[in-house]
Amino acid sequence: MMGSDDRKREELIKFLNQKVFDPILRAVPGDYKSDVLKKKLNDVKRRTESEKHIFHELQTAEQVKKNYLSDLDFRTARKTDYELDELKLPSLTQVKDEFLRLCEKLKV
Repeated sequence: MMGSDDRKREELIKFLNQKVFDPILRAVPGDYKSDVLKKKLNDVKRRTESEKHIFHELQTAEQVKKNYLSDLDFRTARKTDYELDELKLPSLTQVKDEFLRLCEKLKV
């Protein structure tokens, strides 16, 4: 049986999957004309797969929130955000306000 924290964790993970991870992972290189953008997409997808895996391994809603917030502070996140913006794809930074509202609603 799922506890309250399990449901909160699942809701936060579902949010990140729907808003950020899955749109990036579903992006198709053929949608981009230049080889430079195609390469960037492949690099971003590889990092996103790794990031998604890390989030899915976290055990509590609080860990998901902490990991999300710490990810926003990493220097590499800025580079990734720039690349995602160039590729017209969502980033963790873009959904920050919505994610924090969800955390507040869930009391995480």
